[in-house]
Amino acid sequence: ELKEIVFIIQSQSNSFHAKRAEDLKRDILKQAADLGKELPMVLLIHQMDGHEGAWTILPLMRDFSVTYGRNSSWIFFCEEDTRIRVVKLLETLGRFDKSKEWFLGKALYDEESTIIHHYAFAENPTVFKFPDFAAGWALSIPLVNKLAKKLKSEPLKSDFTIDLKHEIALYIWQKGEGPHLTPVPEFCTDDVNSYKVDHCATTFSNFLPLCGEPVKKEDIFVAVKTCQKFHGDRIPVVKQTWEREAALIEYYSDYADISIPTIDLGIPNTDRGHCGKTFAILERFLNHSSPRTPWLVIVDDDTLISIFRLRKLLSCYDPNEPVFLGERYGYGLGTGGYSYITGGGGMVFSRIAVQKLLASKCRCYSMDAPDDMVLGMCFSGLGIPITHSPLFHQARPMDYPKGYLSHQIPVSFHKHWNIDPVKVYFTWLAPNTEESLNGKKVGYNREDL
Repeated sequence: ELKEIVFIIQSQSNSFHAKRAEDLKRDILKQAADLGKELPMVLLIHQMDGHEGAWTILPLMRDFSVTYGRNSSWIFFCEEDTRIRVVKLLETLGRFDKSKEWFLGKALYDEESTIIHHYAFAENPTVFKFPDFAAGWALSIPLVNKLAKKLKSEPLKSDFTIDLKHEIALYIWQKGEGPHLTPVPEFCTDDVNSYKVDHCATTFSNFLPLCGEPVKKEDIFVAVKTCQKFHGDRIPVVKQTWEREAALIEYYSDYADISIPTIDLGIPNTDRGHCGKTFAILERFLNHSSPRTPWLVIVDDDTLISIFRLRKLLSCYDPNEPVFLGERYGYGLGTGGYSYITGGGGMVFSRIAVQKLLASKCRCYSMDAPDDMVLGMCFSGLGIPITHSPLFHQARPMDYPKGYLSHQIPVSFHKHWNIDPVKVYFTWLAPNTEESLNGKKVGYNREDL
């Protein structure tokens, strides 16, 4: 029965995302009403009890077990851009015995072991499957009850949440004692209008959001963090690739080099975190850039980014809201903690977010503290939510499953380690995949990278 499925939308509190999630909730309830069925429960994660770590899902298992453990059969999770055919979903879940422990989803796997997953299953990373959240995924109630019981006796240990879908699958698997992910072919990430989706219970509707006109180039100020030792090898890559897409760009270093040019902020370079430098950049943006420039992006000198795509993405966000956008990580979320935007993929701030931050007394506890984590802590204390976009990437394209990247139009990647960064940019991020480089057409095949 439809009423035995609890739908959980992995929503966010930013106004753009909250509206998308509400639209999906309405769509699910309308489909249920059109079927003449009793309406199912549809919940939005960002509305749940103000738990900072609600987006990491595992801390909610005990609530799910207590509230739905008796009268429901399935908890079905989806993203705000997942599209659901309710009839087909009922039919699909009906194939599985609801009295058993099931973990269902569209399977992703690593082609090679990767730093994102702490090199898990190094001998053969393809053996471990984890769910693509965009396709939706489901837990049977017996499994939810078991997880809730385990969490009661053994609280979550992990300090960091880096790739939630992999970490949830590892937790459920319990070193082989719990269920593996069961791949379900009806959980799909093909575009909703594709000819391939007739058999699908779910599809995915959004590769890169666009809400009206892209924001103007002049509305984005780009700050590149660098230091003297990388002027010779990293800055030329920026200049060969994405610099031309930025109207307002400054390079911040520990040494003023007029050939780039770089600006010396008077803050010595540190080997570890760059909190002092980042806060100096925020101060400079507020005090020296035009007050009419609504957006600031801070990137590392080895970040590859598409400003062209970022302009489309930012058309969906209200610059009058405090926005802190990028790839979300978590620290200590099992026990309070906070979320933060990981710096390597790029951190995007609305001017008002920077104003609120600097008006507060929250600052670096040391010059070499990790800037992204301190910012997360500060914004959490101010009650300003972190806004996650999966289109920003802390690592290189080959560090992600091909199936995961196949339904994205990425905005950024990070790190030049063991890759040709210029080639990666023109393959994955250039405004056209065939972008003219020095007058010559260059086309690369993503499969080669």
